Amino acid sequence: MQIHVARNSTQLGVFAPEEIVAGLSSGRFHASDLAWRDGLPNWTPLGDWAEFRVAGVPASPRAAIADAPAVSTIPWEQGKSLGSFFATIKLSIANPSALSTGRFAFGDWVVFCYLALAFYLPFQMAHVVMVGDQNAAIAEALSKIDAPWAKAMADQMAKAPPTSAGLAIFSAIMGLAFAPLIYAGCALAHWVGQRLFRIKVPVERTVAATLLACGMVILLGAPLQLLGFSLLAQMLLSCAVLVPACVLYFRAFGGATGVSPWKQFGISCLVWFVLCCCCCVLPIALLSGAMASVALR
Repeated sequence: MQIHVARNSTQLGVFAPEEIVAGLSSGRFHASDLAWRDGLPNWTPLGDWAEFRVAGVPASPRAAIADAPAVSTIPWEQGKSLGSFFATIKLSIANPSALSTGRFAFGDWVVFCYLALAFYLPFQMAHVVMVGDQNAAIAEALSKIDAPWAKAMADQMAKAPPTSAGLAIFSAIMGLAFAPLIYAGCALAHWVGQRLFRIKVPVERTVAATLLACGMVILLGAPLQLLGFSLLAQMLLSCAVLVPACVLYFRAFGGATGVSPWKQFGISCLVWFVLCCCCCVLPIALLSGAMASVALR
């Protein structure tokens, strides 16, 4: 399993245990260097790792453990400001492996996510003003589909009263206000998926990493709201940016949790597949049971 090593608040890289043993013997690594790998709650000096004492490295002072939280190289955890916010976004894109040095306290990253949503909100409001009545736009798109169900749905949506811009903006604001809590709930489901595969990332770190990755994708996708001038354009745009958005998201999420992005992607697919099956199968089972009970009467 790969091990992250840092010295004086600077990450040295990710190494195999054999490389660290050789580095300790040659002087490349020091007993006071802090190290972390998947499953550990904190960064710990290399001198306190039992597996590396065979290289003749003395145990480091226990006081060094207390300094472990200060090793974070993430700008947002070094100070809360607009500059550190954008620097963290840049770090997440350019060097996501550096995110492994973070403490990832839940409160810090809730604020981070809300700040990303604050930048997203003006673009969302502009989108609402540009598109106008969303029901009318959807009805127009459905009317072009040569199918009875589409025609019927288009007629129903066309007859629905138009949604005012004020109500649409208010709905958007309220939705964004609860968004971080929804992301946190999804992160809890993902944490359960990690445990199923014996990946022991702390729950707080999983949730905080999710908020970081979501905040990054939200900020990067905000300007795209200005291009959604029609339903067809929105659909095409969503398909075009889906893969790049997933790549950026899971690179950042994997770097923050210290787990391979591909593993996190696979776990996420499994979790959402199970959730979708539960959401679909359970109502069908309840409906079938109700119909069967009525038929037996």
